[in-house]
Amino acid sequence: MNSNREAQIHYTVAFIGGFLGIFPIVNAAHFLGSAQTSNLIDIVLGTLNGEGRSVLFHAVGAFLYALAVFLVTFLPKHTKADVKILAMIVDVSAAIAMWLFPTERNLPLTVYLYPTFFAMAFQWCAFKGAYGFTSSTIFSSNNFRQFISSLTEIFFNGDKSFSLKAKFFGFTLFCFHFGLVLSWLSWHFFGNAGFLFVIVPCMGVTLRVGLSAVPR
Repeated sequence: MNSNREAQIHYTVAFIGGFLGIFPIVNAAHFLGSAQTSNLIDIVLGTLNGEGRSVLFHAVGAFLYALAVFLVTFLPKHTKADVKILAMIVDVSAAIAMWLFPTERNLPLTVYLYPTFFAMAFQWCAFKGAYGFTSSTIFSSNNFRQFISSLTEIFFNGDKSFSLKAKFFGFTLFCFHFGLVLSWLSWHFFGNAGFLFVIVPCMGVTLRVGLSAVPR
């Protein structure tokens, strides 16, 4: 795949990561479900406090996250499936699940994280970066670190060779947060149905990945 095309796909997928990532935040859980750190901590704390029901719900979330990682690692070596296209199918399925979630917020808070746990883990493993840089499309910690360190190299250490890296991570951050903004606006005006708008960029990524796989 052409490097520039790969980067463009990565930016679009980062937009999708931001768009879907805020579902548990604006609904009931009030924190990002794209990472697994908090969920694993809650399993430990729940175990120490003897909160068996809470541990069970969090353990199911960890299983969904692990299952997504397993599938993306396993499928390419045992099937002809394109995990990047599968990731877009999973993201659309997650958006539909988000739309169907009850708005009464009467489910355990951890359950609202389940679509994000599975879909974002699948997406993260399927789209690893571009230009030789490893970059997450579902959260920003490392992208922000890489962006700031690259700017430091350019403007304070005088090393212009970091320009491409700064542009790549900077634009990934922009696309992720632009997706977040549009997702919030969609949710604000259309409720959970607003997450269905992610179908459009998912179709675009699927088309570009499919065309990239066609021999020239």
